[in-house]
Amino acid sequence: MSENPEHDELIRLRAEVERLQSERRSGWWRGLTSVVLITLGCILMPVSAVAVWTANEISSTDRFVENVAPLASDPAVQNAVVNRTTNAIMAKVPVEQLVDEALGALSLPPKLAGRLEALAGPLTSGVTTFVHNAVQKVVQSDAFPEIWASVTKVAHNQLVGVLSGEGTQSVKVSGDTISLDLGPLIGRVEQALVANGVGFASMIPDDLHPTITLFEAQDLQRYQNWYTLLTTLKWALPLLALVLIALGVYVARSRRRALIGAGVGLVASMLVLLAGLTIGQKQFLNMVTGAGLDRAAADAIFEIVTRFLITGLRTVLVVGLVLALAAFFTGPSPKAVATRSGVRKGLTRLRGDLDLGRTGSWVWRYRRGLQLAACVVAGAVFVWWEHPSGLVVIGITACLLLALLVIEFLGLPPRTT
Repeated sequence: MSENPEHDELIRLRAEVERLQSERRSGWWRGLTSVVLITLGCILMPVSAVAVWTANEISSTDRFVENVAPLASDPAVQNAVVNRTTNAIMAKVPVEQLVDEALGALSLPPKLAGRLEALAGPLTSGVTTFVHNAVQKVVQSDAFPEIWASVTKVAHNQLVGVLSGEGTQSVKVSGDTISLDLGPLIGRVEQALVANGVGFASMIPDDLHPTITLFEAQDLQRYQNWYTLLTTLKWALPLLALVLIALGVYVARSRRRALIGAGVGLVASMLVLLAGLTIGQKQFLNMVTGAGLDRAAADAIFEIVTRFLITGLRTVLVVGLVLALAAFFTGPSPKAVATRSGVRKGLTRLRGDLDLGRTGSWVWRYRRGLQLAACVVAGAVFVWWEHPSGLVVIGITACLLLALLVIEFLGLPPRTT
């Protein structure tokens, strides 16, 4: 042993510094590669969410019909359907012309005929109100959800045909708009009018098809391209995004820091997607309301169609936040160490003189395995949960933290004599 231990320690420290500097110089590519991979994965994640949503909700007719079923009882949508159907019927029933023809057939004196003709306007208004009420009764009846499901099912099949380029029948492409056909509702309304003794109901044409605008046909090619791309890559994109993020964490020099960066990147990417949906919603509302659809109804339609996408967005955002916080508070930073130390001290004070005997010793001996098992169970619950939301993720995380605290409480190191 050297007679100068301080000198030996200095030499050892210099050698350690040189080794660390050498590792830093030789491993610079790992940091850069990690950043690139994680960034690409986070960029792909919003596109992946939209692709999965498109595959699950838009391209599947049964799932789409089930998703939009609540719109049948939405007051704004019902009001839009009633107004559009009433206007379509009244446009085909010339009440004023019928009044003029009836007065002409009676051969009344000119003065009396003139006074009766003045009643044509109020009479038309009264008939319009009567038709409106009849349509409203049909729309608010128990039979309307079935009609709505039938309309949306046929329309969805045709809409997929439009987006895939196979053509359409019930989704009308006219001018610069693509519209939903409400023709099946007319038959029910006509039956209701006839049942109430309205004779002119027989004048309603069988081929009457009022519509609700869906989107602008001038953007159809762009929608078709996006639909084809997203449905083709519906599962490849999310898998690729996860693989890129995992590889980025694996090759990083500090995997804990890389995991924090991945979590923050996921949060940022979901916020970008949320901003894009907000902008898209405004554009959609301006487009369809400009084509004559009630704004409240259009807003209800957009929200119900995109609700599962919003749920998935919030879920990924919360998962990213949980990953970042978990990686930070299990790290060596002073705040993380102080937090863990404070938790242990609090558990020690809470336990006090309580002696758990063999149970405490067993938990202490196998605490690492128990902690790992708790994390695996929490991950399995999240994976197998159907349509997990952000609240579900928070709940799973809270249960995991509680389980880890219980393990820490029961598994305090045994007292020494």
